[in-house]
Amino acid sequence: MRILTVANHLGARGGLERTQLTNCRALAARGHRVDLLYVSAGDFADEWRAFAGTMVQTPGTLPRRRRPLGSAAAVARAVAAGRRLRPDVLYVYRYWDLPYAAAVRGVAGVPVVYHLCLPPPVSVPGWLELSLRRVDRTLSVSRDTAARWEATGLGSARTEVVLTGIDLDRYVPADPRGRAAARAGLGLGADDVLVLYAGRIGREKGVDVLVRAFAAVHGAEPAARLVVVGSPSLGADPADSARYEAELRASAGTLPVTFAPAQHDVVPLLQSADVAVVPSLWPEPLSRSLMEPLACGVPVVATDVGGNPEILRGWLAPNLVPAGDPEALAARVLAVARWRRDQPDLGRRCRDEAEARLSLRAETDAIEAAMAALGPLPQPRRWRQASASEATSWG
Repeated sequence: MRILTVANHLGARGGLERTQLTNCRALAARGHRVDLLYVSAGDFADEWRAFAGTMVQTPGTLPRRRRPLGSAAAVARAVAAGRRLRPDVLYVYRYWDLPYAAAVRGVAGVPVVYHLCLPPPVSVPGWLELSLRRVDRTLSVSRDTAARWEATGLGSARTEVVLTGIDLDRYVPADPRGRAAARAGLGLGADDVLVLYAGRIGREKGVDVLVRAFAAVHGAEPAARLVVVGSPSLGADPADSARYEAELRASAGTLPVTFAPAQHDVVPLLQSADVAVVPSLWPEPLSRSLMEPLACGVPVVATDVGGNPEILRGWLAPNLVPAGDPEALAARVLAVARWRRDQPDLGRRCRDEAEARLSLRAETDAIEAAMAALGPLPQPRRWRQASASEATSWG
């Protein structure tokens, strides 16, 4: 199968970019050819180059008001490039890319698969409503996200919920020696309790609520340490991001809180943690920051928003707390902070949950099945990797 996927930035802006990269790499590993049309390169670019057949760079997939003629011409060239790639299916993750996909669908006669990783805009513009009608199949990362899109014109009869999968060979619990070494690198002792936040830094993420909650956690558990790892979204207002970071540092005061920028590989941090926290205020579609710690055998405390309850369900449900409630958050973190001493099998149970419901293999199976259901498609086969000159020939 030839799959053309569309991306904005090839880098860590949020979970969407990591999910698209992971899923497309898994499809390529199964023998499908994955071609990529993108706007800008970032720290994921080399990972894309390792498996993408052809990488086509474009100034954008939507015309811009400030440069209507030039940007429209660039989009037309991108549509022509997409047609030349002769895809069997168009695979889109952002609703801003749906008009482009609809245009390629029209000129090439290929179906569109839309993978929902974000809530819909507050107001659905006319161009998006028209594009949604051209979507042939929708995959949603959670029931909550699918429900939020029902009133937009997206065909609910053609929507399937597919939980995001985790690479369970990469996200694994650490052996005692590896964990001790990773914690030593953070300056942590054997008795210290590491509370970890790893994700985007933004007001909607509720990091300020976590910092306030940590004051109570540290008061009750003096060995507790908080590590906040992440950076603002590249599209965020730089001035507001700077203000928010200053507010977080001021709120932390003299508490043992460490702030670190986003890291390409967070696995050692996850393996070092005693509890991970997802304090989001907005309706998280399905947070990787919640799933990845579970795969590493680390319990997670999260707010009861968006798709979080679809992961923390059953015996994990007590780890859900109301959004914006630092007292409830602190109480739940303290309840699980000493699990290695009080509930030594908890890490194994977290890992078992990830293996049972969050497998990348199961997600890839579902994506393949959804694409196959669109009609008869060629059987997967191995494709020659594009040369460096071919990969940038339309950039």
